[in-house]
Amino acid sequence: MEQCYEESWWRLKSKLWAVRIRLKRHEEGLEKHFKNASDFLVKCQIIEPYIEKGTLRGCVCPWEIGTFDREGFTILEDFHDTLEAIWVWSYYTKLSGKDTYKSNIEKGWEYIIANWERFIPSAQKDEGLYDCSHVILSGALYEKVFADKCYHKLLDFAGDRLASRLLKIRSVRGKGYSDPWWMTACLAYVAQSLKHHKWLEVSTGFVKRNLIEKELPFTDVAKEPRYGGPGGHNFFSINANKVLALLSCLPFKAVAKKMVLQKFLPLAPRQFIKRYEDENPWNANVATALGKCYLSTGEEEFLRGYFVIMDELNTRTQNSVLSRSEKFPVKESWVTFFYAYAYTSVLSK
Repeated sequence: MEQCYEESWWRLKSKLWAVRIRLKRHEEGLEKHFKNASDFLVKCQIIEPYIEKGTLRGCVCPWEIGTFDREGFTILEDFHDTLEAIWVWSYYTKLSGKDTYKSNIEKGWEYIIANWERFIPSAQKDEGLYDCSHVILSGALYEKVFADKCYHKLLDFAGDRLASRLLKIRSVRGKGYSDPWWMTACLAYVAQSLKHHKWLEVSTGFVKRNLIEKELPFTDVAKEPRYGGPGGHNFFSINANKVLALLSCLPFKAVAKKMVLQKFLPLAPRQFIKRYEDENPWNANVATALGKCYLSTGEEEFLRGYFVIMDELNTRTQNSVLSRSEKFPVKESWVTFFYAYAYTSVLSK
């Protein structure tokens, strides 16, 4: 009996050690991952030599420009893909200390400013909410990295719009671009960074009412509905975004740790989940939640689940670049963002 116990103990210790070594290698690959992703996003940006001026200059297309010649995908405008690229370029700048993509970032912001009213109309306060989440996420990181607050008015506008929406919302069933949990997670995360007490109060109130006070706050992640949202997309896990909202509002708080350990961990996936649409970004979203749970609790079961998903995504990637699914013929900027976002989630950098 004593020998069996000792063998089990050593097996467990060996597994824990292997996971920690894996985490170290993961951290060592961070800058390379973001360099590769950043280089790809440059190929997606609508700038010279494709265009020298006009409405689309600086916009980041969902896929590499030039794929029309190979796959028939034309240049397509995308407001939030541009913001996601700004986030990746800014994060690489933070890691490397190099201004390699500063020009791309500036052109991206020029596009955002020039087309703001079309995507986030000032008179329609319930419009552009998903775009607002990326404005504050990318804008706050840009401010921190470059010590530049020239776009702060945009952050204030976008954050206030999200906070106003969360105060009025009656249904938490929105999915995809309308997912209130993603909006809450972004607003609370940025509020913590900027020390914006009003935004944090609104976000935390939303989480308390709609998550903490619920008897069954989470469901089995692997059994989440597989229907498409707006535009046929299904790239967000409802449970993952609930976790991100909770941990953004109450990072390292006992109530949040207890909830993810007792109520989320038993329902969290231990493998990559096959999906009908957008299975790569959906699984990246789940990995992001698992990574944040590990950082908050130190529970290595979260870390093991995280690496199972990330290892599968790695088999599907090409230089840190992903498509929405194995069947989709081209790599995409927005999926590359969610993959990069998941890569950082398990690290404290």
